[in-house]
Amino acid sequence: MKSYILKFSMMLVSVLCIGLGSEAFAKSPPVAMLIQVKGKIEYSKNGTKWKKVRRNKFLFEGYIVKTGADGSAQLINQITNMSRTVGPNTEFKIAKHGGELISGHLSKPTQAAGGLSASLNKRFAKAQRYTTVRRSVDKKKKMKLSAIKEITLSAEHPDLVWQGMGSDISYRVYIDGTPHNIAPVTSKIVRFRVPPLSGGQHKYSVDLIKDGKVVYKSKKSFKINWLSGAELAKFQNGLDAVRTSAPGDDFMVANYLEEQGLTVAAMDMYKQYFTANADDIDMYPMLIKAYHDLKLKDLKKAEAVKYNLMLDSDS
Repeated sequence: MKSYILKFSMMLVSVLCIGLGSEAFAKSPPVAMLIQVKGKIEYSKNGTKWKKVRRNKFLFEGYIVKTGADGSAQLINQITNMSRTVGPNTEFKIAKHGGELISGHLSKPTQAAGGLSASLNKRFAKAQRYTTVRRSVDKKKKMKLSAIKEITLSAEHPDLVWQGMGSDISYRVYIDGTPHNIAPVTSKIVRFRVPPLSGGQHKYSVDLIKDGKVVYKSKKSFKINWLSGAELAKFQNGLDAVRTSAPGDDFMVANYLEEQGLTVAAMDMYKQYFTANADDIDMYPMLIKAYHDLKLKDLKKAEAVKYNLMLDSDS
């Protein structure tokens, strides 16, 4: 126990001081994805430590995959959207442009049914920037609130969020000029369920209130895109297509929600996915990116520290 605590403490100091998520150590986006996983399949980052594949799995350059006598899957190239069938008793390595067969059977590439993640690679590369944690210097700053500049909401996903500013601060949200008061919270995140709006674009802003007085008044208004009618139907059709292509895969649903600008709903789905799949460290930066995009800096920093600690324990 003492050695574990010492290791944890040393790692935490290292993370806070130099930031292990720096660009020098950033991981390139995933090259491929395993879907329709059946039977025994394992992957390794270094060829010595192997882990079971139980669900859809993103694969990065250098990873090695092997299947047992009952193992099979589909290997989807993230760049070309071409699919290859992985047979039993097969071993292959992920190269820069796809899977390289070591032994067994990989079919010839064919067009996959629909692109699962059109912009995932670009956003994953961006997410790497937010895994760095640097030592903070306490400075007394003026009371100020940052909020996401533009977000898409709907009747099913109506929540706005922003960083909690303390138990003595309340909030006044203006939507198209109409005020809505929110009581103080002790958590690091404040949620406000936006009442139903007409389809299209709306303006919002958030003021900070202390002891009944405005201590920060937003100088800018931000945008809410409210889905309804044909736009909502288009969004729902896309969501249904993702769920059909990747049944039960909360990560791909979160990815689609983020693509469509439903950043709060995406954050919630990423959290749900990583709670259920704590071993999927590779894609964790996507949750950190969601916190960054939503201006939740305290949660972003905490999760970045957690991510770097997980990387250390996984090495």
